[in-house]
Amino acid sequence: MEVNAQSSGDALVFELSGVLTFDDHEKFREVTNSIVNARANSVELSLSQLSMIDSAGIGMLLLANDKAKKSGIPLSITGVKGHVAKAVELSKIGQLIPIR
Repeated sequence: MEVNAQSSGDALVFELSGVLTFDDHEKFREVTNSIVNARANSVELSLSQLSMIDSAGIGMLLLANDKAKKSGIPLSITGVKGHVAKAVELSKIGQLIPIR
């Protein structure tokens, strides 16, 4: 997984690319730490460049959502497509995290 973080207005956007699996948990911790320390009004996880996600990756998205909620920052997911969209749909993560 590769991560590109950028500000978009008052939002912090993380563009994830490649694959998001258990092997990426250490790198994803940097994302969750950035969310906690963000001075943004919202956080967006863009998955448009992600080609694959497994159950551990779904768990990491849920962890990011928990960290954002505890920090009072709304989190959303964007750009789901292909295999990632199917995994997101099957996991019903959209019931917990807004998907735009």
